[in-house]
Amino acid sequence: MISGGNKYDRSILEFLNKKPFKLLNICLNNKIKKPLSFFNTINKIPRKSKIIIDGLLAIEMLNIINYLSKKYQVIILIHHPVSYENSNNGNILLKLKERKLFSKAHSLITVSKTMKSVIRRMINKKINIDVVRPAVDCLYYQNPIIKLTGHNIICIGSVIPRKNIEACITSLKYLDNHWTLTIIGSYKNDSYFKYLNNLIRELDLKKRVKFLGKIEENNDLINIIRKSKIYICLSQYEGYGMANVEAASLGIPLVVSNLPVFHENLKGFKRKYVDINCHESIAQAIENLSNEEISVISNTPYRWSDAGNKFKRVLNG
Repeated sequence: MISGGNKYDRSILEFLNKKPFKLLNICLNNKIKKPLSFFNTINKIPRKSKIIIDGLLAIEMLNIINYLSKKYQVIILIHHPVSYENSNNGNILLKLKERKLFSKAHSLITVSKTMKSVIRRMINKKINIDVVRPAVDCLYYQNPIIKLTGHNIICIGSVIPRKNIEACITSLKYLDNHWTLTIIGSYKNDSYFKYLNNLIRELDLKKRVKFLGKIEENNDLINIIRKSKIYICLSQYEGYGMANVEAASLGIPLVVSNLPVFHENLKGFKRKYVDINCHESIAQAIENLSNEEISVISNTPYRWSDAGNKFKRVLNG
């Protein structure tokens, strides 16, 4: 597997490593910095092996996809198409590249039925697309919230433009001063992060908004979620939204974007869908959900062993 090392990839690999599979994980960080060295590493893999390539990295391999697809059985794992990362309608140039790339694969795996439909519209040939949705760590099912307390709103995800953190911040302005916003996720001191900090200052919310960065340990993250009243995700685009489902599995109510994939994967949880451009209505949704003290939890746990078994069946094809 050629992966970006995200939680989905790590969890699937951990499961497969316990099974009779001979695995090689080539873990990369978004960019292939030494193309020749990378190519030589792949070229050592025995002919006719199955190579699973993370879609976020596959776009970097467009120049060698013809070679790879002739030598190996190439499976591309697509969390969401790169071409939609910063554009609701998709970047045309990147869409053309991904169309060529996906069409050269032997098969595709994605994480939701919504993404399957998006990808199906992108490619120009009939190719098998399997859905293996992410699971939730058992810790989330084992620690349900019995009573919601406080007035903290929690937002979890990388601090990038697609996550639309500015809408979460602006919506806070329409709530009483006892409400606070905690943002958990990796961030860089880039133009977007500086823009968010300027917005916080302009709205006089400095004492009510805090960035905690990325939290690796599930127990630490769960403890913070349990002390919150509402979970919020106002993303402009998502392939799945793992953090949403994890938080919902604890029982915290969610205020989320009105995205098709959130309608798909948040059934059975307490949630409200909102127009991300209407900050007053977002604030009202938060107020309405906060009045419901007892949380509602889905009765259908879906674990990584379930996802792993589905992934294994796809590989055995």
